[in-house]
Amino acid sequence: MNTPAHSNGPLSYRLEAPMRWVAVDAGFDAAAIDYWSEANLRVLTQMSQFEERGVAIEQPTPQDLEIQRLHAKLDLLLTAIGELAPRFLDRPAKRALQLSWCSLKWPADAQTPPLGSSGLVEVHLHPVVLQPLRWPARLLSVDGGITEAELLPAGEAAQQALERHVFQQHRRAIAAARRG
Repeated sequence: MNTPAHSNGPLSYRLEAPMRWVAVDAGFDAAAIDYWSEANLRVLTQMSQFEERGVAIEQPTPQDLEIQRLHAKLDLLLTAIGELAPRFLDRPAKRALQLSWCSLKWPADAQTPPLGSSGLVEVHLHPVVLQPLRWPARLLSVDGGITEAELLPAGEAAQQALERHVFQQHRRAIAAARRG
């Protein structure tokens, strides 16, 4: 379940998702940043397409009804893939996360890398999107049992897509909290 994160920091939200830190010894060059930016843009675009909601039509035409029927079948197929895929993929364990447009926080454990380490944070944000978000990061702090990694600047389109994703999830979490 996503929940809004209220703090004095940047807009963020909380979630439970499969996540791992992949250490990168040499840091990141411009080509690597470009590669991950493009891949992350694809992941975030796919997620927004899956989460897109259709508008209810008051008096649907036969074509509208056919599209709704096909959409329902696709939803069923995507739900099945989302249930089955994790059984066949090597996904890391779920962790409690807090994601913002510029950082990721998670509980510290025995595998927490040393401060200043560079790596990729891999987060599976959506069960149907098989590729994780892989964002170059640098470990900033471990404070009170919470690890914080700075998400390194990426390509403009990927950065905007991440900001849009965080904003949408934050707003959805606030709306869900008000309903509940």
